[in-house]
Amino acid sequence: MKVNHNIAAVLANNRLQITEGNLSDSIARLSSGYKINSAKDNPAGFAIAHRMQTQIRGLERASNNALDGVSAIQTAEGAINEIQEMVQRMRELAVQSANDTYTLQDREAIQAEAEKLQEEIQRISEQTEFNKKNLLDGTFDTRVFEDTDGVSVNVISEDVAAGNYKFEVTQVPTQTTLTCGAIKDAMFSQSEATAEEGYVCINQMKVEFSTSESPEEIYGKLRDAAEAVGVKLEKDVNNNNNLVFTSEEPGSAYNIEVIASSTTLATALGIDNPTLSPGKDLEIKLDTSDNASSRFTKTASYSAKGNYVTITDRGGFEMTVKIDDEVHKTLNSDKSIVGTKVTLDVKNYGAMSLQIGTNENQTMEVKIPNMSLENMGIDKLNYLTHESAGEVIEKMDNAMAFISNVRARLGAYENRLDYTMSSLEVADLSMTEAYSRIMDTDMAEEMTKYTQYNVLQQAGVSVLAQANDLPQTILQLLQ
Repeated sequence: MKVNHNIAAVLANNRLQITEGNLSDSIARLSSGYKINSAKDNPAGFAIAHRMQTQIRGLERASNNALDGVSAIQTAEGAINEIQEMVQRMRELAVQSANDTYTLQDREAIQAEAEKLQEEIQRISEQTEFNKKNLLDGTFDTRVFEDTDGVSVNVISEDVAAGNYKFEVTQVPTQTTLTCGAIKDAMFSQSEATAEEGYVCINQMKVEFSTSESPEEIYGKLRDAAEAVGVKLEKDVNNNNNLVFTSEEPGSAYNIEVIASSTTLATALGIDNPTLSPGKDLEIKLDTSDNASSRFTKTASYSAKGNYVTITDRGGFEMTVKIDDEVHKTLNSDKSIVGTKVTLDVKNYGAMSLQIGTNENQTMEVKIPNMSLENMGIDKLNYLTHESAGEVIEKMDNAMAFISNVRARLGAYENRLDYTMSSLEVADLSMTEAYSRIMDTDMAEEMTKYTQYNVLQQAGVSVLAQANDLPQTILQLLQ
């Protein structure tokens, strides 16, 4: 028997401390609901669980990102729907104007309404925003970079892969011109009995003349009528003031026809023997050489109209390129520039990038093209004659096809995001379940342990008290 060291009490105290530690851990699990409250509880499980928690929070944020994307797309589609309604109305006006039961004044009223609709379409394309970001001005479809000023890509399909696309301008587009003689002053300076009167049609735009009008007044009326149908009229001061009619837009599709009501009037106006020079369309040569620097394949082809060229290839490849008027002037004034090579550098960025996953590069690209009048080909419209109204109908059909294609693309984006959100919710649920299995306390099991530790603590305290009483028996030996 020993006095200085009570081994039984030490052993009882040691076991009591272990029991109290287990009881404290059990209380922590019961009060927090977590099986792992610190890294020491389960180092491997702690690391795995917190990595899972990172993924779970990322999945929740990605789902919200997808919702934001749906909202942006719905905003864009809502605006495009209004544009489509206005384009439909403009087509209806063109069909109305193509009917010859309407007078010029009626058609001018139709033209005025169409111009206001054009202004509103342009405003919507420039000002439609989502969270201060423009949606319809081409901001989210700027993935092409041109190396030549005045060359722009108006439309590019999603099937155009990144790379350098090269072509060579072999012929610049030209305007149609109609060269006539000069207005003969003498024919209009005679007496009222012999002075010429009648009318002239410029691309079906009718201009009537009276015997009281001077040659300058007649020229002014011809100029205004020509302007109304997209034709510019000028006097060639270097060639006897001959009248020169020039189409405002280049290309072979634009014709100029000037007809007088009588041969005598045609002679008086100098339009009796005109010389027509048809316009030419843009011509290019695609670089389809077998090298890595050129992406056009040997099956690529193009069609041109005026200063627009549409390049197509297999698999939905399509891009529409415009050579603007300033480039026309440069190419026409310096023939050495004809044949200049143009490179279109197509990138993989420029679209609206939606982070729809928890990790890097788990994104979805949303491309929304420019919905401007020019991009849809309806920036220049003329409702003032039967023929020009028919051309407007064709332009409206092309614009409607373009809009329908854009809306179909946006609808596909929205459907994809719906499926993405469903997938994210399933992944979130599965990941949460796995996280719960590692982290969450089984309350029934833990309550059983708590009761066990509680009983052991009470027993330990009782045993420690008895162990502390053992040295007192030594006093009996000292009596």
